[in-house]
Amino acid sequence: MNGADALDLQLLIRRVARRDRTAFAALYRRTAPQLFAVAVRILQQQADAEDVLQECFVAVWNQAKTYDAQKGAVMTWLISILRNRAIDRRRRRAHAPDWLGSEDELETLLAGSGDDADRGAARAELLACLDELEERPRRAILLAYAYGYTHEELAQQLSAPMGTIKSWIRRALERLKRCLE
Repeated sequence: MNGADALDLQLLIRRVARRDRTAFAALYRRTAPQLFAVAVRILQQQADAEDVLQECFVAVWNQAKTYDAQKGAVMTWLISILRNRAIDRRRRRAHAPDWLGSEDELETLLAGSGDDADRGAARAELLACLDELEERPRRAILLAYAYGYTHEELAQQLSAPMGTIKSWIRRALERLKRCLE
């Protein structure tokens, strides 16, 4: 998304905060496809993704006045609202999903939340640092931070004891921090 698009979204969100239904419809048309894709990636079920997208836009309508441009781009704010609802939905499910995230999915997720070249460079650097991790700790980091898995869910999905999962994540985060410094 270029700078002009980001400014357009900021103008729309300001109008939505003033209860402008036309602006809300325009915001929906501009952002819903990307948000829906994120929801599908997290939930892996189209019906759940549709529900979460609706919940997200209800929240946007009710919370638009809380958006602060100093804290981040509109699209980042929208993805955060959607992601939190999607993770809550997934945690409420009785069964654990049978899919595992990949670096390609993380790259797609991260690509959707950036506005400028600096973020693109930061994403590339993060992905390069992730490549330096061993497979299982990398997978644990991706599932935890890109998809919201809890330690318990990770232990189940990766067939490893909870203590091992916590160690993998702690050590992987330390390595990522050193790599990114």
